Amino acid sequence: MSRRIVVVLALLLVIVAGGCSASAKAPSQVPASEIISRMAEGQPVYCEGATIVGDIDLCALPEARAKSVLSLINCTVADANFNGLTLEKDVIFLGTTFGNVSFTGTAFHQPAAFDGAKFLGFASFVDSQFDKDSSFNDVEFRDVDFNYSKFGGYSFFSAALFLGNASFSDVGFLGAADFSSAKFSREANFIRSRFDDGASFSGAFFGGPTKFGLSRFQGLCSFGDVTFAGEANFGLARFSDAAYFSGAQFQDRAIFGLTKFEEIASFQGASFADDLILKGALISTFLLENGNYGRNARIILNDSNIDRLKVHWREIKGHLLWDPGAYLALVNNYRNLGWSSDEDDCYYQYRRLNQEHKSLGWSKAIDALAHLSCGYGVRPSYAVAWSLLTILIFAMVFWLGDGIRRSAQPLQGPAETYALPEHVTFRNAIFFSTMIFLSQGPIDFLPVGRHRYYVILEGILGWLLLALFLVTLGKVMIR
Repeated sequence: MSRRIVVVLALLLVIVAGGCSASAKAPSQVPASEIISRMAEGQPVYCEGATIVGDIDLCALPEARAKSVLSLINCTVADANFNGLTLEKDVIFLGTTFGNVSFTGTAFHQPAAFDGAKFLGFASFVDSQFDKDSSFNDVEFRDVDFNYSKFGGYSFFSAALFLGNASFSDVGFLGAADFSSAKFSREANFIRSRFDDGASFSGAFFGGPTKFGLSRFQGLCSFGDVTFAGEANFGLARFSDAAYFSGAQFQDRAIFGLTKFEEIASFQGASFADDLILKGALISTFLLENGNYGRNARIILNDSNIDRLKVHWREIKGHLLWDPGAYLALVNNYRNLGWSSDEDDCYYQYRRLNQEHKSLGWSKAIDALAHLSCGYGVRPSYAVAWSLLTILIFAMVFWLGDGIRRSAQPLQGPAETYALPEHVTFRNAIFFSTMIFLSQGPIDFLPVGRHRYYVILEGILGWLLLALFLVTLGKVMIR
């Protein structure tokens, strides 16, 4: 048994010795020339906790190819140049601090790990290509440029910190992209980028202008609980699958002009301190319930085409910018949803604003009459109120003007000359006015003098108001 243990230990020593011969453990300082020399010989490089003395410039490697593993963990590198290099093996820079570094045109054929790294100067990844997964979790950037890069696998930028401008324009994310909890302190530029397998920016913070114009999103896209401190511009972007913006905070303008949402777009619980611009947007289903809006925030739906917009009218009433087409489309939307109350309220507001924008004339006068009498056909209570007011006014006229008489027997002469036994009380006047309004007066009450003409007038008003009430009520009840 002990002999077997000795044999196993001997084998382990041989393996360890072989491993050490393939890679040198880094001392506290390592010349950059040594790393370049080992990479040129095709030997793996492993350094941990070391300071690299001099600049790492691997552009002069044979055929511009690095055929061995490059691993710098918790190291410090002043400047590094990987321009145009093809890295055929794994690249590991965990926790490493760089000065200025350039990976312009670099091809990463195997996974690249930059987790926890710090880039104290400018970092360029322009036109770089990551064939496998790339990880930039918890990385700290100053100014960084990923323009025209391509990520073939998963790309992880979770909790990454971008202290300067972050440029990701014309980038292709072929795998899932994870920017959750990332912080962009200044401008974040993702113009014309493609996210082919979903993207997550959940909990991210954008401190400056955010640009996703002309971007393409496929797969589930999440901007949930994101804070946009600057202007957020998604103009002409396209979301082929569900887009999730619930709980997002837009502290400046939110621009979704001409944006296309082919599936559900959820903005439930989102906050808008400034304008929400959806001009010309094409949206399948838009969820906007429980949103919060700044005092001067406006919702601009001009020329938009929204199949289903789910938000109650009371939530957006004071913020929707006036546009006749947008209002009528919203009325139709509520009708399709079966939200009758919201449909009526939206239509009422549409007619009222439409009246305000008309010049003086008969059309404006008719609109004003429709508003006062029946709330543009959606407020039966208006007709009821006018009916009660009419009954009360005529009752006061009959009572104060002593215009009706009550008799226990039929009159045998003209009402003006025939002696009637008593004057009516105010309650009698109310009863008489009500009966006149509804049909015809009771036979034991007769108008005298000019009040006979008031009876005719009240009867006409009664028929008109009752007809208006029934038509308006019927419209609401039948629907």
